[in-house]
This record gives sequence, C-alpha cells and structure tokens, in this order.
Amino acid sequence: MNDSSAKMLTLLPGKSSPKRVLVRTAAGPEIGFGHLRRTLILARKLRRSARPCFLLDREDGWSQDQVSSDGFEYRCFNSRKPWNGLETADVLLVDTRQRAGLNRLVAEARMRGIPVASIHDLGLAPLASDVVIDGSMLPSVARFPRVDTTFFTGTDYLVLGDACSRFHRTNKTIRPRIGKVVINLGGGNGCRFFRRILSGLRAAQLPLEVVGLPGFCSCGQEKLADVSWDPLRFRWLSPEEDAVKLMFDADLVISAGGLSAYESLCVGTPLSALSFDRYQAATIEGIAHAGACLNLGLGAQLRSDKVRRRFIELNENPELRRRLSKCGRRLVDGGGRLRVVRILLSLIERKFLGKANGC
Repeated sequence: MNDSSAKMLTLLPGKSSPKRVLVRTAAGPEIGFGHLRRTLILARKLRRSARPCFLLDREDGWSQDQVSSDGFEYRCFNSRKPWNGLETADVLLVDTRQRAGLNRLVAEARMRGIPVASIHDLGLAPLASDVVIDGSMLPSVARFPRVDTTFFTGTDYLVLGDACSRFHRTNKTIRPRIGKVVINLGGGNGCRFFRRILSGLRAAQLPLEVVGLPGFCSCGQEKLADVSWDPLRFRWLSPEEDAVKLMFDADLVISAGGLSAYESLCVGTPLSALSFDRYQAATIEGIAHAGACLNLGLGAQLRSDKVRRRFIELNENPELRRRLSKCGRRLVDGGGRLRVVRILLSLIERKFLGKANGC
C-alpha cells in the first residue's frame, strides 16, 4: 500500500453501519499532550465514515474530559487485559509512548483479524503493526519487528489541524521589523522558560507585542501577566482567539519542539525553538539543519541573553526570516491528516473486502 492507493472508503452493500475505530492514546506532563491532540484531529475527520472510541488510562481525567467534550466515547484501558470488555473493531489505531499493555493489545487485535495502524515520532516505541506512520522530521523504521509492515514516513504524514492547512495556503507577509511575537511551549509546565524568554525579549528594549499560549498544567504561569515587562506588552491568549491564526499573524514564533513547532512551520511564521528533552532536541536540530528554524538549544540550559541575541539577529534580517518561512512551508504542507485518514479508511476497506471475498 502507498499514499496513492490509500483511497477513501466506499461502503459495500449491506455494510452501511459506521465502522468502529479503537484509538489507544494518552496525555500528561511527562509524555506531552500531542498524542491526544493528534488522535482527536484524526477522529474528527473519521467521524463521517467511522465511530471512534478512545482507550484511555483510568487516571487520565484530562484526556477523558477532552474526548467527551468533543462528542467521542471512551473506555478505560486495562494494560493487563487490554481487550477485556471491549467490542470488536474494524481498525486499531495506537498513538502513545506509554508501552504498558501495547504489545498485548496489538497481538490480540491481530488474532481477531483487526488491522493495526500505529503512529511513532522518531520511530519510538515500535510495535508489530500492519501500518506504521511516522510524520516526524527524523523518522526511523529500523527497530520495528515485522518485515511485512507498511511504512508511511516523513512530514507528508504529519497530522495537524484544519486551520494549519488553511493558513498554509494563505500568503504570508514578512515585515521589515518584528512587532509581534508568539510564545508557544506546549501543554506542560513552561513557567520558568516563559520567564527566561520574556526577560530576553525585554532586554532588546523594543515595544513588542508578545502573546503567550498557556499550557494545560496549573503551574503559576498565569501570574506572569501581572509582571511589568516594559517595554514589552505581554498577555495570554484569550479564549475567543484562534491560536493558529495568532501564530500566522505573528512575525516570530518561539516554541518548544513538539506540535507547536510544526504548526509554525506550516503557517510560514519564522521559528526559533527550544527543546525540553533529547527527542525534541533531535527534532529541532533536524529542522534547523533543513534551514527552517533557529535553534535555542535545551530549555534547561536556556539563558535570556541567548534569546536576546537570537531575536536581534532575526529582527535585523528580514531576508533570513523570509528564508525560514519558505523552508518551513516546504517541509510541512498541512495535508498529513487527510493522508493518514485515507490510510486508516483503506485498512477498513481491505478488511471488509477480505470478508466479502471469503478470505
């Protein structure tokens, strides 16, 4: 199977009921919130043709709330008996770095004749899946155990929301000077990193508008808006604002190395990025090597003076920002979610065609 052969599902006669897709994922400060965000994006695109059901950890109340508020059902995941109490399914989708119970879940799905697709950033947590998707900058297939697995790798299969694709197609203006900066450090505890970045930007002594995207953890970061950052005008993203549009309208995004970095590349806003762990570090190094961002290094080692120097370099060189914008858009086109949905639907079609043909 390849991308061109992964066609949209055409329901067979007598098979008009929605197909069931089980989605195993997880979120939290340790593993990040990108896995859940990505699977929710896919579930929304699948809901016309399929009925997604999420498998979530019992203690993962945040993910349960997000899934329920989006109108999807979920079941609590039992790592020792992963199929206990579950209905049958037409496809199993796995997107998590939490390994407990995954091999059992995949093995039982295969015993039941259920095709398995899994998403792996940087080739981490390999599984014996039918289809492996790795939309990261540095995909790896070396450690996967099955020789008959089909791989879809590279940023063509990076899953981002609809808004990223829309703004990717919109002309991006690179202004002579930077006037608006967005700081997006993902969903975890980024309070101390926000402080270092804001201190570095303030040291440039320019009247910038700076907007922060708050994380999902309660870590005191909200108090940063009460601090005087003069001459900066700092505020948090308001509930009625669209985060992707805000990034598109900005002159510079400073982000961590997760989905937020890829979103900035897709919409064409020049990016300066830091990393929270060695996996994000590898991602940012790859993006910087491709000429699509300036690397701020590890967040734990970040100093405000480096932020200031990087900002001045970008502010005084609009041609550099223009090159970063063009390289970013070449790397990430925002169409990955549609390609991945076509792959998942083709797995459902293959299963039902097999049944119809007596295979």
